[in-house]
Amino acid sequence: MGPESIPGAYQRPDGLWVIPRKAFFQTMFHFKAGQHVAFGGPTQHGKTTICFDALEVIATPETPAFVAVSKPRDPVTERRGKALGFRRVSEWPPTVKPADLFRDKPRGYLVWPKFGDIDRDPEITGEVLGRLISDRYVAGIRREKGILVLDDTLVKAKVQKLDGKMVTILAMAGAMELSAFTFVQKPTGAGETALMSYGNSEHLFLTKDPDTRNSDRYNEIGGVDGKFVSQALRSLKPFQFLYICRNGTMCVIDKG
Repeated sequence: MGPESIPGAYQRPDGLWVIPRKAFFQTMFHFKAGQHVAFGGPTQHGKTTICFDALEVIATPETPAFVAVSKPRDPVTERRGKALGFRRVSEWPPTVKPADLFRDKPRGYLVWPKFGDIDRDPEITGEVLGRLISDRYVAGIRREKGILVLDDTLVKAKVQKLDGKMVTILAMAGAMELSAFTFVQKPTGAGETALMSYGNSEHLFLTKDPDTRNSDRYNEIGGVDGKFVSQALRSLKPFQFLYICRNGTMCVIDKG
């Protein structure tokens, strides 16, 4: 289905199609197990929301999502994870309860360590999420599909010291059908994970960045025509995203 046949879609003067969000994920987001996805842009611009919009379509019991949570409170993650039936656990691997043996395999997990000690929380969270990443890497070797959702990527790379493990996933896990969803607030300064997220991701979701230098950097990593990316980003309305796929597809995803 082409964008011209999608109800509510329209073409901008610069040639980019603007696609209603739900229709985009149902008809134009051709995700395959093992592909990586990067979400770029400042905080509070809707990256977590659009990530869950994608997971709503692609996460299944056969290809579950593993959301690595790094904040004591995250209303969007809590609300959307619950709506999708994701199982919330505080440790990894999770403790198996007798009732779990009679439950269907979930579409995903919210791996949410317990918070409460500012001195020890970063270390404890890093240990829990580090075990999750390592476990999924081994599972990928066993040909188990899955999606690692590494929200707050900067925190994981710097504070929780998980940069090396995340880089390994980005570099090697694609062939094992293990995908990584990474979130970068700006295209520099978040460790090696930020740099590799753009180069190794098949799908990019970028939102407007008021920093001109960041917008210009997107021209280099977008893999498409020069200054067109930064010009398109500056023209986005609040909570719209510029979508770039390595197969050449590019469009604007409208706010939800």
